[in-house]
Amino acid sequence: MAACGKGLVSIRVGRTGLGRSRALGGRSAIVLGFLLALSVGVLAGRSVRAQEVRVQLERGPYYLGETFEVQVIAKDFEDEPAPEVAPGRVDGGGLRFAGVSPSTSTSISIVNGKMTRLHEVTFVYRYALTGTREGTLRVPEFSVTQGATERRTRSFDVEISGVPTSDDFGLEVELPKGPIFVGQKVPIAIEFHIDRARVDDIISYQVVTPMFDVPTLRFLDEPGPENETYLEVQTEAGLLRLPASSREEVIGGRRHVVLRAERTMIALAPEDVRTDPPTAIVTVGKRYRRGLFNQRQPTASAKFMARGLPLEIEVVEVPRQGRPASFAGAVGEGFTIEVAADRSVVQLGEPIQLTLRLRGNGDLSTASLPPLDAEGLFDAALFRLPDEPPPGLVDEDGKTFEVTLRVLDASVREIPALDYSWFDAESRGFETTRSHPVALSVGAAEIVGADAVTRRQDPSTVDPSGERDPRAKGSDELDGSASATARSSSFARSGANLAVERDPVRLLRDERVERSGGPLSVALYGVGLAFFAFALVDRRRRAADPVEVLRIRTLRRARSEVDRALSGAGREEAAELGRVLRELVAALPSEAGAEFDGLIEECDALRFAPSSSPGDGDAFPPDLADRARRFVADRLKAASSPVEEA
Repeated sequence: MAACGKGLVSIRVGRTGLGRSRALGGRSAIVLGFLLALSVGVLAGRSVRAQEVRVQLERGPYYLGETFEVQVIAKDFEDEPAPEVAPGRVDGGGLRFAGVSPSTSTSISIVNGKMTRLHEVTFVYRYALTGTREGTLRVPEFSVTQGATERRTRSFDVEISGVPTSDDFGLEVELPKGPIFVGQKVPIAIEFHIDRARVDDIISYQVVTPMFDVPTLRFLDEPGPENETYLEVQTEAGLLRLPASSREEVIGGRRHVVLRAERTMIALAPEDVRTDPPTAIVTVGKRYRRGLFNQRQPTASAKFMARGLPLEIEVVEVPRQGRPASFAGAVGEGFTIEVAADRSVVQLGEPIQLTLRLRGNGDLSTASLPPLDAEGLFDAALFRLPDEPPPGLVDEDGKTFEVTLRVLDASVREIPALDYSWFDAESRGFETTRSHPVALSVGAAEIVGADAVTRRQDPSTVDPSGERDPRAKGSDELDGSASATARSSSFARSGANLAVERDPVRLLRDERVERSGGPLSVALYGVGLAFFAFALVDRRRRAADPVEVLRIRTLRRARSEVDRALSGAGREEAAELGRVLRELVAALPSEAGAEFDGLIEECDALRFAPSSSPGDGDAFPPDLADRARRFVADRLKAASSPVEEA
């Protein structure tokens, strides 16, 4: 009688006569009800959506060296936390993360009094994929994880088409002659050549320079006064708009427009750099038509490639031979160091805050301080120094270091001049600069002993003239047992009166009883009773049915709106009252009935009834107003009674 397949249950009932159906009796009805319940349960289980992950590509064709978008769409995951996406390995291409766009939608529908709520969560992860080889490129699988839930996509292949080259375009990268040193700032330039006759035909271009994505290289860009345009370069981190200058130049007997962008390159590790040649994919128009405002619009396009030469540069470490002790990684030229102290007069052992400012033409981010007890810096026997040199902070004026030290010898008269060394890449040698000394005045530390502590005198031992009582002087000469008499006004533990109290009245007196009637006790009891009352109210609130609470709130709001609607003119009252009653039944469909229909009919009749004079429509029937108020009040009273009893 039932067939199940993939979570669905279908029920088949044979065609029988009326007499046979009645003959089955209660047994057939029980079986049919069981199958219906089973089908509803299975379908309800299927209504819970499982997480879905799929990959969507930008429409092709796809060309060598050109970037296209890959979207990973994750649906029906939880709002928080955001799922984590891990792409697989890409052979023959480059993949970079471009961003994520979460979206949430909630819809509520009410059909026949039954409310259905649908909540959808979608995460769209965008990746940029660039094919570096002509032929088949495999789009990797993506793993989407949220907590213990994991979903994977399937990998698939796309075809990367080649792009013809053209002499109308060219691309060059200018590098300095090697070797270069780690931390050295070297200028480089990239030039994009465009045939002057093809400038107006360019629709778009995409320049890719693999050297800009090498992790052991860092680049700085500073716009100059001659930069009036930009050169766009695509990298793994996104699109770069490099400040550039333009000029016209004759190349191969033809005039070209040359876009030139200059950058500063810094090597971070002693590793030789070898990369693929830079490429530029240029899209140009082939045929044109005139637009609405007589502008040229291409009707067809073609792609061309400009390819440079492979790039290679040797990177070496700063030589260790002849390296001074005050060298700490600075490479460049013209370095200076300044020292300032927060105080010049100190006591022995007090901390001194030093500010060291380093300036120079070089990469200050890799320059640090040498060990502070190195040769040419501080003497560890005269100063207490930190274990490690502090990190610095780079700003527009240089690099600043904060050092805290202490003077250990009272003979110190200055913060000595400090040596700082750097490596000059042009002369291939080390240079040293010195700071100016800072004068100090160091005083000996004063040791305070027990004799320097002044004890408060007993007022009874001082006469009005200010001199001590002679009897007190004599008492000072007594031995320790005599001088250690009890001091009732002191909390000192030595010399305290430890005598046992023997007065029965004082021993039997209960101080708690005497203080029991104070305002503090009354306040504490009041706070306790307030918390108890709050707990009772909160317990009744939690025990109330949420559906009934919502119904009561809706009826109370409707009661206020009915009173407000009945405060206008006749026709306005009828229209406003009808609106309020309709909104009430829309929110609470169970309240609809014959009484509601009668109220709505009378409101509509008053609203659309013709009037013979302007004043005829201003009178609103008092009976209708009373019935409308009673309609809401009776239902509010009936709804409030069970909640109050709970």
